[in-house]
Amino acid sequence: MRRQGGAALAFALLASSCSPESEALGSPAPSTDASMSAPSAAPPSAAVVAAPSASASPADPRPRSKRGLWIWEFGKRAPSAERAAELAASWNVGRVFIKGGNGNEQRRWAANAASANLEPFFSRGIEVWIFGYFYAPDVADADGRTWGSLEDQVEATLRTVTDRVSGFVVDAEQEFKDRPKEAERLCKLLRARLGKRSLAYTTYGWIRPNRDFPYATFDRHCGDAFLPQVYYAFGWPGGLEASLDRMERDIADLGLTAPVWPIQSNERDPSVADLQRFFDRAGPNASIFHFFPEASAQTARLAQIRF
Repeated sequence: MRRQGGAALAFALLASSCSPESEALGSPAPSTDASMSAPSAAPPSAAVVAAPSASASPADPRPRSKRGLWIWEFGKRAPSAERAAELAASWNVGRVFIKGGNGNEQRRWAANAASANLEPFFSRGIEVWIFGYFYAPDVADADGRTWGSLEDQVEATLRTVTDRVSGFVVDAEQEFKDRPKEAERLCKLLRARLGKRSLAYTTYGWIRPNRDFPYATFDRHCGDAFLPQVYYAFGWPGGLEASLDRMERDIADLGLTAPVWPIQSNERDPSVADLQRFFDRAGPNASIFHFFPEASAQTARLAQIRF
């Protein structure tokens, strides 16, 4: 989920999925603004955890789902926080993932995930998670920039995690390939600061071409949940079903044990039918990357699916 410009990976690059923060947990973008990747696969049905029961908000008699929606930046790539929360509640979204960090940047994302922007979700009974994109300390991004020590990055990002936040998601991608020691250290630094809050990770959902990513390390140390980026709409072979099948096989082959909460991307305009099919198969904790501006076609589709 790393992007900044939001463009998706070309088919020729499918094997090295992009990162989710630029525009979605699914297409690549300049690293100045990282966060979620593109090629991913889906979770083994056995690995998908049942959603905990949730109570509805006072104004809504329906039980609140646990299906989620990723929010990159309020007022720019999404509506305002108040309007985003209003719409999300009307669609029965049960969980939001709000960007609160990118490397050691200290202002932009702290403002995005400020308490005033989280409150509209809390007040509507929506579970709030924060996510941040992290870099191995001595590995430059695509623009040649480095983003500080792991301690600097943790300090900058965790200022957005308040007592009412349910959990934190590490968005880690290419910068951690072949870096299991740094991955373990990052998770331990975060664990020490998060207390009882959950710590999960997101990265490539197309696992086999990215075997040099330290899945096992993140699974062991940040594995309260694994949120694979299954971006089938980017032209992955076999589409939605084959992408999920591949993901399930690869997770089993690696022996990963974290609960699997798959993410799909709406960046390449998958149909409403495909968005719904993904949810129906991927389980009660699946989510979509990401919330676009209100007038967009992507947001219109969100209103048509069952969260």
